[in-house]
Amino acid sequence: MAGDLEAQQCLDDKQKSYVKLGSCGACCAGVLFGIIVLIASYTTLGPEDQLVIYTAFDKEVLNGPYAGLQSCFLKKEQRKATRLTERQYAVIKHQKQGTLNHTEGPALVFLGAWEELVEIKSKIVLQKFDYIRLVDELTGEERVVRGPQTLTPGPLETSPKGPESAIMISAGNSVLLLDRSRGRRSLITDLGAFYPGAYEEILEVRNALAVGPMQYAKVRDVRDGVVRHLPGPLQLKLGAYDELNGTMNKVVLQRDEYIRLVDKNEGTERVLIGPDTIIPKPSERSDLGIEKAKFLGDDTAVIVLNKNTGKQRLVSEKGTFAPAPYEVILEERHLIRVLPHEAVVVRDHKGRLTVKRGDDKGTTTGSNAPGGSPVEAGSTFFLPPHSELLALEWSTYSATGNVSANSKEIVTRIDLRARKSPFSYQVRTSDNVKLRLEGMIFWQIMDVDKMVAETADPEGDVWLHARSALIQAVSKATLSQFMANFNNITMESFKAQAQDGFYSDRGVEVQDLELTRFEPTEEKTAKVLQQIIQETTNRINKLQAQQSANEVKAAALTAEI
Repeated sequence: MAGDLEAQQCLDDKQKSYVKLGSCGACCAGVLFGIIVLIASYTTLGPEDQLVIYTAFDKEVLNGPYAGLQSCFLKKEQRKATRLTERQYAVIKHQKQGTLNHTEGPALVFLGAWEELVEIKSKIVLQKFDYIRLVDELTGEERVVRGPQTLTPGPLETSPKGPESAIMISAGNSVLLLDRSRGRRSLITDLGAFYPGAYEEILEVRNALAVGPMQYAKVRDVRDGVVRHLPGPLQLKLGAYDELNGTMNKVVLQRDEYIRLVDKNEGTERVLIGPDTIIPKPSERSDLGIEKAKFLGDDTAVIVLNKNTGKQRLVSEKGTFAPAPYEVILEERHLIRVLPHEAVVVRDHKGRLTVKRGDDKGTTTGSNAPGGSPVEAGSTFFLPPHSELLALEWSTYSATGNVSANSKEIVTRIDLRARKSPFSYQVRTSDNVKLRLEGMIFWQIMDVDKMVAETADPEGDVWLHARSALIQAVSKATLSQFMANFNNITMESFKAQAQDGFYSDRGVEVQDLELTRFEPTEEKTAKVLQQIIQETTNRINKLQAQQSANEVKAAALTAEI
């Protein structure tokens, strides 16, 4: 029992020593741990250092310089501050809020707990005549900043075009400006540097246009399309809503020129006569351009049509003639001279015929003036309006008396002198011998009024009627009778046709009908006729020879006596 107690006491002493030893070790370990924690918690920061301390739900920053204790059980991060020069700024983003902030230099920038450095940018440097347009991407607001200065834009401001130079306005240029907030244009002409304001846009820098003294400018207003003409000389600066449609030369009219201008909007027209310098109205056009005035002398006149009334008039006054508004020169007419041995026939718009003779005798005839009545006569005249010279188609005959290939001739001047027409007729005698007669018809127009009223081809009528008369006369005689008395037969036919009234009804007179040649058309008859002529000739020659011999004998006998 006592041994057990001693053994138990011995064990308790050892345990106590172990306990004491463990307690000392624990105290030493605690002290050592505290020293280690203390050492680990001691923090030092330089002037450009920053400490980011992460707590359970947040984080904090500690900026240097710093020396002290910070819990070593919290997550920490050390970072350097950002040094900005005078021409820099920092773009900083707040991670929680998502906002941006610009911090200008010169500065030593310590970021906040939830901030991060996005980038470092250079400030915008504006020279004296520079400006920049900044647009806030969040609100859309716009501002314009002028130089000279160094500019840091707002966090959400952008500049689509960057720095721009101001426009220097002088006497030779201007600026077309658009106010986008009101949609209005304006023209800036104030001399000096021009800076647009917020919401203003420079549409165009316009240079002034020099319009010469002989030019004019065509300017159109884009709002209503109205065109106006601005005469030179001038230095043209277009308005805010003007556009230039070009420059044109003024219309210069010489003394003998004119121009007809028609207003396309109203249809009115005006005629301007030189010498003058003309600027037409914007709505005026000239289809024919500059025209020469007509110089009217003794031998010229013009027919003028009035488009308002539709009437024509003859203008023959001497001088330079230009038509009035709504008048048109239809044609130029020359003086018609009728010689003393001539006559012309004038037909008007009603078909009435007027004869004008050069021997101062004039009558009118036609369906509207039966019988004829005296009218004004003269050797010279102008054709009046709606009138023309009557053109007659006369038959023409060749020198052999045959109808020519061009069998008709247009005659406007009627020759009143004696005329001659060759003829070549084929006739038959009563004994059926076919002959070709050639000769000349002498005839003359005596009464133009009758001729115009009765026939359009007096020469053809004379030629055909004479042919008919000769055929009738020759058909009554044999060949021998014709050969013996062809002159008498021709004259009888001439007298017969002169008395039948055919020529007098047509106002002509046949003065003579001469037969110059005749021959048979059949070869056999021609040979027989040739033999007869040869025998007749031989007989005549023999008779003449015998007569000559008898005269010689008679002379010899007389001499012997």
